[in-house]
Amino acid sequence: MTDTYTKQFIAMRYWLLGREYYSALNALEFAAKYHTGKRKDGKTKEYFHQLSIGRYVKSIATSLEFPEATLATVFLHDICEDYDVSVDEIKERFGEQVSRAVMLMTKVFGDYRKPDTEYYRDMTRCKIASVAKGADRIHNIQTMIGVFTYEKQKEYIEETETFILPLLKEARRTFPEQEPAYENVRHVLVSQIELLKAVHEAHEHSGSH
Repeated sequence: MTDTYTKQFIAMRYWLLGREYYSALNALEFAAKYHTGKRKDGKTKEYFHQLSIGRYVKSIATSLEFPEATLATVFLHDICEDYDVSVDEIKERFGEQVSRAVMLMTKVFGDYRKPDTEYYRDMTRCKIASVAKGADRIHNIQTMIGVFTYEKQKEYIEETETFILPLLKEARRTFPEQEPAYENVRHVLVSQIELLKAVHEAHEHSGSH
């Protein structure tokens, strides 16, 4: 029996083929060769994260000016930070547009970690990275419960409210042609945050730890 991950990977592959998104397809398969481990729950395939984000971006693709480049960026967004793949190699394989967005989404370069204000400010100025980062956070929040401590979940919520929601707002103003996409991402994030806060409140009232 084919597992859910494999079915979703195959479905994504054929969707990209059907739209002749060959660069995004190459990115899908290139990144899959690196992300072969498990997520923090110790059960889910590591690459399910990128694949899940890609499935969401598919749903807003008609609102994006560069849907193929955005999908390619989604598949590649962790690869420079987590593996020995340089931005130059991404540029050579996938072009300037994708490599720039991947670079903007990469927070840690070797021993250097970008300050939060600089990291989010720079993504605000990119049509691709701003959408991909919002979509990335959607999946992070969706998969936190049962994996992260309540304290870590609260940190993610605070970071989302402090940086990512303002990023989406500013990018929407800068790139009004993508407004429906930004509004969709924002709505999903706000809904998730409200749900998590309700869960946390119930948890605190119950006195459980």
